Amino acid sequence: MKSILISIHPKWCELIANGKKTIEVRKTKPNIETPFKCYIYCTSVKSLTLGEYVEVHQKTCGKIDDWNGKVIGEFVCDEIDTYDDDTIHSFSNEDYCRWNDFDLNRSCIHPEDFENYANDKWLYGWNISDLKIYDKPKELGEFKKAGFKSEEVWLEALYPNTHCHYEAWAKKFEIARPPQSWCYVEEI
Repeated sequence: MKSILISIHPKWCELIANGKKTIEVRKTKPNIETPFKCYIYCTSVKSLTLGEYVEVHQKTCGKIDDWNGKVIGEFVCDEIDTYDDDTIHSFSNEDYCRWNDFDLNRSCIHPEDFENYANDKWLYGWNISDLKIYDKPKELGEFKKAGFKSEEVWLEALYPNTHCHYEAWAKKFEIARPPQSWCYVEEI
């Protein structure tokens, strides 16, 4: 089954992990039906300033060091909301009633930042439900690009007992580096 591996900055991971952030805002959305599983990849803490690092470190009781560059948990995206140009523009006019109507305070983003992020494009709010934060974060290498399992069966039928073909083919499905935003993966 296709799932998503989504890259999220450490400060947002902390807000998701403590249940405050329940909408992840993105410029794109996957082409699969909801609900679907999302694995949370915590981007490198190198992206944080020293002040941000100290703040997140204190809030996560030091877990940010364990989370650095790892898959820290998963959630089910049960719905994706679409925010068009008119909707986004209405937020910038300090129409906070409208902001609250969309329940966008759950995104932990200020309306002005929301509009700046949109940059005259539509945005999508991925609703976070059934959140699970792992006791031990997973390595990126534990995940495979979508299509791995079905292709594995096809390749074994085509090249029975030839591991060299399989290993070369399987390497194409390894995830060597995190996605810029998100990518399809096989559910583990």
